[in-house]
Amino acid sequence: MLLLGLPLVVAALRQASCADHGWEGRAPVWRQCASPLLASLVEDDAGRGVWAYLTGAAPLDLPVLRGVVATGLATLAPGAGIGEQRWVLVLWTVLAAVILAGLVVVVGTVRGAPDADPVALALSPVLALSVLLSTDLVPVALAVVAVWAWSRHRPELAGVLLGLALLGGPQALLVVLALAVVPPAEVPRAVRRLLTSVAVTTLLVVGPVAALDLGTLVRPLRAWWTGGAGPGSLLYVPELALHPLGPGPVAAISVLGLLLAAALVVVLASRRPAPPAAGVALVGLVAALVTAPSAPVTAALWLVPFVALAGVPWRDHLVWAGAEAVHLVAWFGWVSAQTDAAHGLPAGWYATALALRVLAVTRLGWVVWARASWGDPPRAGTLQRLPTVRPVDEARGAVGGSAYPPVTEGP
Repeated sequence: MLLLGLPLVVAALRQASCADHGWEGRAPVWRQCASPLLASLVEDDAGRGVWAYLTGAAPLDLPVLRGVVATGLATLAPGAGIGEQRWVLVLWTVLAAVILAGLVVVVGTVRGAPDADPVALALSPVLALSVLLSTDLVPVALAVVAVWAWSRHRPELAGVLLGLALLGGPQALLVVLALAVVPPAEVPRAVRRLLTSVAVTTLLVVGPVAALDLGTLVRPLRAWWTGGAGPGSLLYVPELALHPLGPGPVAAISVLGLLLAAALVVVLASRRPAPPAAGVALVGLVAALVTAPSAPVTAALWLVPFVALAGVPWRDHLVWAGAEAVHLVAWFGWVSAQTDAAHGLPAGWYATALALRVLAVTRLGWVVWARASWGDPPRAGTLQRLPTVRPVDEARGAVGGSAYPPVTEGP
């Protein structure tokens, strides 16, 4: 668990330059320490606190759960302006460390996932790139603990956690589906109990939020429907080529992408023997991220714990992390080029980095799919490559395929 300190320290050091000068304006992009979470405290009035957010006085285009966490941190942070931003950074770093420590324990104790590797979560380089830039970690953690509860035959608890996670992003829908199509045989009516808990929890939270301000629920949907393509998405490539897709086609393609992700989840779960639910969920999350209208580096945070639960080999994990780092640097470079072409990155180079990232993310899903379809390939120099010794055939007196004369007793 102490290994978590490495990515968290790197993530904090990446914010050091902005901590001196603030997170507003163009300078954070040039320093490559821009943080949407911290910038929103001033630019989007998130610093006014959680009550202002829930009543519509500080509107944010964030899902409810992420908005509540962000503005809740601002409520606890003293001061205003850059002082408040620094306090939110400290508070969120501490909270993220606690959440990640809990997730390491969860990954290490989940049942039915023989390949789970908690070290892959604790040392993931992607955490250093993304964990302090948004509050996505909260719905991600809820979804992962739901997988743990499902493996422990607690469908109601899993449903409550996923109902809350749904308020933090649509990715949780794919986790719900993955659990529903890989039910535990020992638990009666597990799927019905899971879905009922999800629905009841979501309604119990959505009702009061809508009563305070319906716009808190509507604004994220409107932003998704009318926002068009954003960074990290393949749908952003036409915009780089000066032929942008309209918001309508982008939204329609992203809906089709979610449907494709759901179809892949159902097909993969039909394999026999059925793969672990975490691996099934990872395939759906990969498809959703690849077809999303916007996929900044913070979106990759959804994949990190599921990569650890699915036991994706370190080679593929590190290739993906490298692609995420290259894409993030290229994104900052391309944005810088909009104000200073002499010191930025051309659109073609950013498109190349984006394509490499998509290939690396797709590879994660392929590893799980191939393992479920054809199994792990035998490793050279291990017992998997040795011939299997057959049991004694009493009728023929054969051992391992070699015939021996029958043994007869004396008179």
